[in-house]
Amino acid sequence: MAMQKRIKRDYRRLSPKEFLSFTQKVHLSLIGNKNYPDSVWGGNAALLQKFVELVTALATAYRLASNGDRLLIRDRDKLIEEIIALLDEMASFLEAVSMRNPDALYTTGFNIAQERRTYRRTKLPLASPPDFTVTNLGEPRKAMARASSSPGAYNHEIHINTKDPASESDWFHKSMFPDAKNMLLDDLEPGNTFFRMRHHGPDGPGPWSSITSVLIS
Repeated sequence: MAMQKRIKRDYRRLSPKEFLSFTQKVHLSLIGNKNYPDSVWGGNAALLQKFVELVTALATAYRLASNGDRLLIRDRDKLIEEIIALLDEMASFLEAVSMRNPDALYTTGFNIAQERRTYRRTKLPLASPPDFTVTNLGEPRKAMARASSSPGAYNHEIHINTKDPASESDWFHKSMFPDAKNMLLDDLEPGNTFFRMRHHGPDGPGPWSSITSVLIS
């Protein structure tokens, strides 16, 4: 049997005081983390930035709500709900980009679980996305990508290419998404752009989809 590392989603059960302490630990662990530089975050850099902003806001909201005011407590709890949603996205992203170095997860500030797996269990291999599409949203530098998921997939990766789709070196990682049916792409370069996607599962990424091209406005 092998041990598989996963991020625990136990932050949902923390008290407000414990939750603030936990999010501050994750914040300090990820900022400047050499295992997860800006090049790894790619199109998900805004996710980390939003998390940092909300954790800073939560520290203020927690202090203000300590007087027992119901409205301030409601504002604090609303912030906690927003941060939990971000933590879920970040946890999925970090697991996906740590497939080759799972021990790096211990540097994220999250609590890590090791799950026993047996190789005797039969698993279907990840399939190439057969219906991957990208649509220009009509807004500057934005597009929407969609595809059906694949059994066993828990994340979905998109690469883009603004040069030669036949040249592997011209492709680069754009973003990782938890939902294949709703993959919003922003900060794209105007002009003709090539896209491809693949699913990620417990054993790594599956095969690439067919390449599609869209004129970005």
